[in-house]
Amino acid sequence: MWQSVLGAYRERIVEAGRQPLFLLLLGLIGSFLFIRFSVRMIRRGTSWWPGNVTPGGLHIHHVVFGQALMLVCGVGAFTVRGDGGVLREVMATGFGIGCGLVLDEFALVLHLEDVYWSEQGRKSVDAVIIAVAMIGLLLFGALPLGGFSGHLTLGQLALAALVLLVVVVSLFKGKIFTGLLGVMVWPLALVGAVRLARPRSPWARWRYRSRPKRMARAERRDARIHQRLEAVKLSFYNVLAGAPDVVAAPPVEPPLAEAAAPVAEPAVPYVPGPVPAWRGRCVAFAEWYLRIAALLNLVTGLIAPFRNRVHRANTGEFFTPVLMTAGFTAALFAGLLALMLRRRKRAAWIVATTVVAGYAALIALALALAPEDRSHPFNWGSATLTAAVLAALLLGRPACRVRGERGNTVFGLAVLLVGGAAVTAIGAALVRVGHAGAAPGWGDSAVYVLLRLVTLSGLVEYSDLDVPGWVALTVNVLGAALLLLTIRVFFRSPRSRVHLEPEDERRLRALLERHGGRDSLGYFALRRDKSVCWSPSGKAAVLYRVVNGVALASGDPVGDPEAWPQAIARWREEVRDHAWVPAVTGAGEQAGIVYRREAGLRALEFGDEAVVEVEGFTLAGRSMRTLRQTHQRVARAGYRAVIRRHRDIPAEELTALARLADAWRHGRSERGFSMALGRLADPADGDCLLIECRDEHDRTNALLSFVPWGAHGLSLDLMRRDREADNGLVEFMVAELLTRAAAGELPVTRVSLNFAMFRYVFEYGARIGAGPVLRFFRTVLRFLSRWWQLESLYRANAKYQPVWEPRFLLYEKSSELPAIALANALAEGFLTRPRLRRSAGEGRESLARSAQGVPGASTDRESAR
Repeated sequence: MWQSVLGAYRERIVEAGRQPLFLLLLGLIGSFLFIRFSVRMIRRGTSWWPGNVTPGGLHIHHVVFGQALMLVCGVGAFTVRGDGGVLREVMATGFGIGCGLVLDEFALVLHLEDVYWSEQGRKSVDAVIIAVAMIGLLLFGALPLGGFSGHLTLGQLALAALVLLVVVVSLFKGKIFTGLLGVMVWPLALVGAVRLARPRSPWARWRYRSRPKRMARAERRDARIHQRLEAVKLSFYNVLAGAPDVVAAPPVEPPLAEAAAPVAEPAVPYVPGPVPAWRGRCVAFAEWYLRIAALLNLVTGLIAPFRNRVHRANTGEFFTPVLMTAGFTAALFAGLLALMLRRRKRAAWIVATTVVAGYAALIALALALAPEDRSHPFNWGSATLTAAVLAALLLGRPACRVRGERGNTVFGLAVLLVGGAAVTAIGAALVRVGHAGAAPGWGDSAVYVLLRLVTLSGLVEYSDLDVPGWVALTVNVLGAALLLLTIRVFFRSPRSRVHLEPEDERRLRALLERHGGRDSLGYFALRRDKSVCWSPSGKAAVLYRVVNGVALASGDPVGDPEAWPQAIARWREEVRDHAWVPAVTGAGEQAGIVYRREAGLRALEFGDEAVVEVEGFTLAGRSMRTLRQTHQRVARAGYRAVIRRHRDIPAEELTALARLADAWRHGRSERGFSMALGRLADPADGDCLLIECRDEHDRTNALLSFVPWGAHGLSLDLMRRDREADNGLVEFMVAELLTRAAAGELPVTRVSLNFAMFRYVFEYGARIGAGPVLRFFRTVLRFLSRWWQLESLYRANAKYQPVWEPRFLLYEKSSELPAIALANALAEGFLTRPRLRRSAGEGRESLARSAQGVPGASTDRESAR
């Protein structure tokens, strides 16, 4: 098909002398799309986009630049002698650009006022579409008013007069598009002239006033057909050129007699209704087609005979359905589109519809211009399947409601244009270096690379370039990487920008006072970088954070367990509306059961929480010998533990301790999310417990901070120590806390310590009889422990003889586990996104935030609990 289209272009456009007209059309369309994009950026107030041209305070409309460009290029085209060559084509392109700029403000010229973003401004889009349609018809060989050939005859003049008559009648009947396009295709004007007039047209006013039945028929037909088409047209205009401004009606003062009337309630915001099920099935059809296309592209790309056969078919007189090109790039593209359509993302629908519609247009051109392509039934089958996918996408548009992150389109286009230019330049250089014989020109090399990038394959042969296999492979790899990056930017899910408000925090603290003893992680819900979903009754809430497109909830829902299902349902609805991946980390067993029942999530046990019951705790006995020796050694070295509530510590001293904790982090990345509060020295956290380990000179060498767990429990939050201090200070402080609480000096009955990830693997994988899979898993985790302290955390917790409470990772689909694992690692601080190194000033600012208890301070404990 590609070769057929290129051959038809050379035959019907280049050789027929219509290439300047074709370039004029491209310039018109390109300038219109660009200027519409530009004014929409200006309308949104995008800071980095250049604004209006206002020299000396005078706003110069772009119609002025269009008129100047049309004048220069029009006069220049007339002055070019002979064929003109490239110069004439440049003039035609410039003239088309000027036409696009002028027609984009056609409504301004018509009304002699700035109506760009009003309903009257839609006339500019009408003018552009009519101009594009007429120029396109000229390219296909259509001639106005029936056409003239040879010498002008009376018959030709009569035909032209007749066509002009039916065009005028069609226009009088209110059929603007039909009448104007009828100048080029006279049957359209004839149909418009013989059909009923629009009810508000001049013809209806003149002819239907005395014929009420005909007026009624015209009104019924208008309501049944034209108004529906008008709604579709307006929706298309809003996508193409932007929606007009909504002008509020001026307030009307009530009469004096109605002055005491009650004030009307404010209007309820518009909430879209449910989408019919059949529209969702249409999107599902397109999604499954893309999945099958991705699978077939992958399989045929791996099997050389199939791949070569598909390539030969596409380069000959056959063409396959859309996105069936037997290549890894096309497989990746189709698979990602299918994944995003499954999440009902609007950006995925736009990209898929654009690609399928463009391919359908190429198929239509091939069938219309190449008779040899029309003779193969296979081509008609491909065209039918492509049309079916396009129809399914168009019918399923209302089902794709999920909008992406604001700025995805602009950022994605920037990545595509800049990356495409870079890949084209690199590929052209490689083509010139690897070409056998004389190096081809930069233009031919760049066009070869561009064709490979646009067609997602090497199906198009251009200029008979002999390109080595390694060059073609390199271009394909670069193109696939660019495609993946662009799609990743286009389809980014929106980030949650609504974090805890003071009112939310107040309500959460009230719930924790009543139900905080149920979950040791309940107090960590007060992290201020989380978002909250409340149950309708306000008795329960789910706390979550959006990380890399994953809505990561942490711990159990806060509040009354009877209201958990309603809060989970609200959270699930929020996740579905934004196409986030649902996940819960650190959930308890009871919460896991509710999540599985209400949200359909699966559970994976990925670790245990160490909980020490204070009653009966003692350092005596053989099992506690290691901890007892450490405690005694540290005590003999002159260290002592100071245990106080945060509210009992003077503000200046608490601020100094916060700065000390931040300094002991030594610039390492912040750790903790589900089991870390993320701040220290906040006045609202007065019930938290702080343990200092002081030496014989009363200098603080280590810190532990615990958050409340109900009325008589504690949960470890922060654990920091001076690297130059003696070992064992943390064990000493924890042992002091437990022994004092066991002796009745502190009103504490249970203490939650660190979280041991995959504890059962380390414990049972070392026993006799462990299977090979468990032993291999243990070996892998021990290798990873060199960087992430997985085994050391388990060993450190086991010293206190705790009760192991399992914690679960909840997920919806197994295919989403890699994304959930990445999001969890980013949230907990095991992985960090690359960024510029902080300056010294930023470091001091971070210390100040930590001291003042501002969210995001560097206070999460390095053990990544």
